[in-house]
Amino acid sequence: MCPPASTGRRPRRSLTAAVRFGILVALVAGLGLTTLLVQPSRQGLLAAVHSSHVVAPLIAVVGSALLVMALTPRTLLAFVGGALFGTMAGAGYVIVGVTIGAVLAHCIGRFLGRDFVASRLRGRMALIEQAVARRALAAVLICRLVPLVPFGISNYALGTTAVGPVPLVVGTLLGAAPATVVYAALGAATMNGDHRGAAYAGFAAATLAVGGSIGSYLVWRRRPRQEQENGTESSPAEGLELTGTRSD
Repeated sequence: MCPPASTGRRPRRSLTAAVRFGILVALVAGLGLTTLLVQPSRQGLLAAVHSSHVVAPLIAVVGSALLVMALTPRTLLAFVGGALFGTMAGAGYVIVGVTIGAVLAHCIGRFLGRDFVASRLRGRMALIEQAVARRALAAVLICRLVPLVPFGISNYALGTTAVGPVPLVVGTLLGAAPATVVYAALGAATMNGDHRGAAYAGFAAATLAVGGSIGSYLVWRRRPRQEQENGTESSPAEGLELTGTRSD
């Protein structure tokens, strides 16, 4: 008997998924290398936006989206936004822009890397995937609050997980807002020569970094214990059944 036609599709699907994942890795590595070589500066970004005052807010939003996709640090964009437009307006433009960039990067990561990652998760990694799917919003918030997690890279990485676009957007808006406002305030104070304001903003940035890291660690550490006490932890057999569940 001839084998079913579908049996020959699996190796091809696996190969296609692997190729897509390789493209994703090359893309992120290339963007990171380009950013390191080009090194966007505060002065260059300020000059680029200042060159067109009429559409400066649009340039700020679109530029933030594109630059964060190119792995430019979000804090640098917030600093420049605050220096150009003031604390609140600058922070608002940058938050909108980086959220758009995060969604686009997430879509790229989902298209290029999700199938490959989903097909490789087994055992403990599958359980971690399920935990992330159940607490998608918390996972995104932690990524945004912990300064050691690169914002640009995490957008592509989250696309390969079960985290859907809704928790990504909500988590980015909530998690990125505090630091964005603080660095925008730092940029505004620096531009206006307000040394005291710059010192306060710098202290606030350091406090957010330390507090966000400690708080995120405590929350993430406590939740699994609560699940174990409540008897809701997934069994290993459930973890082996990997699905593309999306948490929207």
